Amino acid sequence: MKITNIKACQIFDSRGLPTIECEVIINNQFSKRASVPSGASTGQHEALELRDNTQDFHGKGVQKAIENIHTKIAPLLIGKNPDVVTLDTILIDLDDTKNKSNLGANATLAVSAAVVKTQAAIENVPLYELFASLCNISSISIAKPLFNIINGGAHADNNLTIQEIMVTPTNVESFRQAMQAGSEFFHTLKKILIKNNKTTLVGDEGGFAPNFESETQAFDLLMQAIEENKKINNYEFAIALDVAASEFYNKETKHYTIANKCYKTEELITWYKELAEQYPLFSIEDGLEQNDWQGWQLMTKTLGDSLQLVGDDIFVTNPEKIYKGIKEKAANAVLIKPNQIGTITETLQAIILAQENGFNTVISHRSGETNGSLIADLAVGTNAGQIKAGGLSRGERMAKYNQLLRIENDLTNSLL
Repeated sequence: MKITNIKACQIFDSRGLPTIECEVIINNQFSKRASVPSGASTGQHEALELRDNTQDFHGKGVQKAIENIHTKIAPLLIGKNPDVVTLDTILIDLDDTKNKSNLGANATLAVSAAVVKTQAAIENVPLYELFASLCNISSISIAKPLFNIINGGAHADNNLTIQEIMVTPTNVESFRQAMQAGSEFFHTLKKILIKNNKTTLVGDEGGFAPNFESETQAFDLLMQAIEENKKINNYEFAIALDVAASEFYNKETKHYTIANKCYKTEELITWYKELAEQYPLFSIEDGLEQNDWQGWQLMTKTLGDSLQLVGDDIFVTNPEKIYKGIKEKAANAVLIKPNQIGTITETLQAIILAQENGFNTVISHRSGETNGSLIADLAVGTNAGQIKAGGLSRGERMAKYNQLLRIENDLTNSLL
């Protein structure tokens, strides 16, 4: 079965900004679509998200990227079988840059994602099963959800410096049970916030975004919800952070500013250690600035035996940077965002490299999301272990969690 047409159009993400949707058409009979998310807190070394930079949409239009799909990419792919590895190689060669600055990573990923979905349909397998096959994985599992409960930083208009405070249930036996625990926790915290005269409006990623008297007040209110949930239904939770330290790092002074207090690298690592001693903290993402490799090495040496240290901005889903992190013992886990690298194949290469070298993998959404659920299948098919898809509100976040529920149902039924 051959690709007979490729179409792209401008749609809108969860922040009301333009993004790309691509449709791959087979034998003029059926098609599959895929859309591309966009980040607000982006790594300096991410693949280029091509924008129009005109007056329309405050410069955020994507007509240039769409034109690249129609005039440069489609002519090379039409008439070929929808094999994602083969066609991604064509995309990478056509772009011929390290950061997709020729075609735009949003253009290449839109096509790549649509191709892999089409390939799964033609092979008559679930998308997660195709991912497992591409990675030579024989046994798959549902990823542990890291629910974004409190938004801050670049994801919310509040005074919280830490960008994401997440929780994950630790004593559940299924994803369905994890969703129940997370949902009940979310609504328990909502009542606690109201009781403490805090707004329950949510940020970009579906977590609550009130102002706090201090960073630790957010943790203290979170602990109230953890204790109440344990008392009512015996659910237990651990806490994960996305600090997004590059957002509050001063390159001139080489200091980090949190809640009007300045920290040197060593002092910030000590603060993390103290947080972990006071709260059930198990994971810190982007705890230091994206170019501070020596700092990451120190943080890993100091905290790596007791905490998961996730590299996002420092690795940007790039196999070369992940290899450097492995070699230099900077971090012990990798965040995976397909639009940081620009193709499905390179995303899978990044995951395999990390896993083969003992690094944990966390599949992640972006702050500007679509209703697509590809990352849910990606998390299952690659045995990633963990997924962060946002809070337990906003439809574009729930789309990923609901897909994981469907996958769990499929896997459970297949065993009956």
